[in-house]
Amino acid sequence: MRFSELAAITLAISLAPTASYAAASVYICALQAVYECHAVGDCKEANIDAVNLSDFIILDVDKKQLTSSGMGGPTRTEDIEGITITDKAIFLYGTQDQETWNATLTLETGDLVGGIASGKSSFALFGACTPK
Repeated sequence: MRFSELAAITLAISLAPTASYAAASVYICALQAVYECHAVGDCKEANIDAVNLSDFIILDVDKKQLTSSGMGGPTRTEDIEGITITDKAIFLYGTQDQETWNATLTLETGDLVGGIASGKSSFALFGACTPK
């Protein structure tokens, strides 16, 4: 099942983050792995392109927006419905069409973990972010 590019957010970059850092206002993120699940225990790694995700995502905390930034492809911007920032993480969530998504960016490591619920399947997303 395919879903919208930015519903994926959620998320992440292969750039190695520096040691612990405080919340910044803008992050660049890239996905490292995506798994599609159809039932409990029925999860398989999915190709990022095959599930309509962007190579890179810009997270703008102040504007509450995600912008896809593929290699040479068009960019798209989506609003983040909810965002909470603590001293350890940034929590994001939203909806788009018939999908819901959430993501957590761990500030100490830059790790990004997210999920998308889409019809009868779900997607688990893993990546990393670094301040821009």
